[in-house]
Amino acid sequence: MEEGYGRAVPTIELREALHYMGWRGRALEPEFVGQIRACEGELREVARPQMIYRVFPYAPETNRLEGTVYQPAGRDIRQLLRSCRQAVLFAATLGADADRLIARTMLRNGGNGLVMDAVASAMIEAVCNQAETELARHRENVGQYLTDRFSPGYGDMPLSDGGRICTLLETPKRIGLTVTGSGIMLPQKSVTAVLGISPVKQEHRSSPCQSCAMRKECPLAERKDDHDGKNSYPDGRGDGDHAPACGPQSR
Repeated sequence: MEEGYGRAVPTIELREALHYMGWRGRALEPEFVGQIRACEGELREVARPQMIYRVFPYAPETNRLEGTVYQPAGRDIRQLLRSCRQAVLFAATLGADADRLIARTMLRNGGNGLVMDAVASAMIEAVCNQAETELARHRENVGQYLTDRFSPGYGDMPLSDGGRICTLLETPKRIGLTVTGSGIMLPQKSVTAVLGISPVKQEHRSSPCQSCAMRKECPLAERKDDHDGKNSYPDGRGDGDHAPACGPQSR
């Protein structure tokens, strides 16, 4: 089974953008919130989200996707897929125009550029979350359950797996996503990931940072004191408990 298609540009959650800026629960000035929303508006004009995924039979015993030579690398992903008989390879991008807008903004105003970059990371995360929710709903209708989304560079899964995923999905031809020899995705505001499909209902992380080997060193890792689930923002959006998955490569 395979899908490859454009996505509507989603509205981002303010908390997502703040996360990528390293926000730690400090008070927000309304002007700063306005700056974030202005950057979001500019980005919505140029972003062209594209997403593709493909479902493969998967054998936990050999850690291999049937019909390929691909074995997802690392102990973490193998543990995630331990009850699965199918695996999903997934890729999404905001498109090259989003990268160009970020670069232009950085040249004009470094502060605005950093905000634009964070907003773009939040936007591709929202694209992935939306697609994942739709896939999970479809699978649950037939008694199957998705694992968490797991991206190269997260935990002990190497960045080089991103190139292997793109090769199997033919992303250069299908959605214009390529990977350099050093594992950098172009366009940069892109995500590759592996998900498992299991007949057993899956327990999901409240925060993907909790199980990441780099959580102590990463400046963007969620900490216990980052939020208490009760904050609200100047634009009226609630805080909630959602934490973005570790995925956009330029975070």
